[in-house]
Amino acid sequence: MRLVLLRLSALGDILRVFPAWSNLREAFPDAHFQAVVEDRHAYLLEPFPWAEPVIVRRKELSDPLKAMRELKSIAAEIRGADASLDFHGILKSALIPKLAGIEERWGDGVTKEGARWMQNHPLPWRHQTRYDQALELSQAFGESRGVSGLGHFRPALKDVPLPDPGGIWQSEGISRIVLVPGASKRGAIKRWPLRHWIKLARLLQGQADLRWSLGPEEEDLRAWLPDETGVPALPELGFWPLASALRQADRVISSDTGLLHLAVQLGVPATAIYGPSDPVVSGLPEGSGQVLRTDIGCSPCRERQCQRRQCLEGIEPEWVVRSLALA
Repeated sequence: MRLVLLRLSALGDILRVFPAWSNLREAFPDAHFQAVVEDRHAYLLEPFPWAEPVIVRRKELSDPLKAMRELKSIAAEIRGADASLDFHGILKSALIPKLAGIEERWGDGVTKEGARWMQNHPLPWRHQTRYDQALELSQAFGESRGVSGLGHFRPALKDVPLPDPGGIWQSEGISRIVLVPGASKRGAIKRWPLRHWIKLARLLQGQADLRWSLGPEEEDLRAWLPDETGVPALPELGFWPLASALRQADRVISSDTGLLHLAVQLGVPATAIYGPSDPVVSGLPEGSGQVLRTDIGCSPCRERQCQRRQCLEGIEPEWVVRSLALA
């Protein structure tokens, strides 16, 4: 059996489908899996040698004059597959298996831009986490083959081999905590105020071994934040050495960003600081961590230009410390 798994982007969303993909692999160990992702996220498939990458060129896909040619090229690579499982639910992801002539085309219930009309086994839409959404699709497909139990969550990266990040932690006997103050430029509205992060670091010093995680978009912070707070930053690492360093931690504190969901996949307990993010759709699997958010009436929202940001301003650092119960 040859199965095609589709999730074109983005980083956090691809990470959230890994438990469903891993369950499918365990249920059908003799199947040939092809995973369709964009080129900018192809590296995310490295820990899964059982999944043959089928790489979509994002630049081509974003060009209206070249997009159809790219979709047809990808369709040719998956032609002859027995079934496709679309974990994205947009027109481009749904068109690929349709163009490939795959007879059994599944969808996870999220359908935008008319994607549902390209699928012949769409699940009904439900207001649930993206983790559960993906797991429900793997469960439904498994049951169609007489296999049950594919809807349970487990951290997909907890035990996979990862590169050694080198010496990161020095202290013994106290909790190791990674602080993630950043977010992508597109998701900047999700960032907890920096002054709250600085205060949190000062409140936790002496109670935990702390490290900042600062990515390429936080280089300005790397220049002064460690000295200002007395908390060292993790060294500049590639994605998978960084994942290995995170896996050595006891907790990750982050806003709703890719590294939060990486921590979940690594099996590291997470404390998520949510402002405009939907606590259901963007929520965490049961037992993987906790979401801290205010009950302000305008949250969740999708207003990227909001200047008030009361949904995040109202989450005080002392609240985060109490939630950790480090005593």
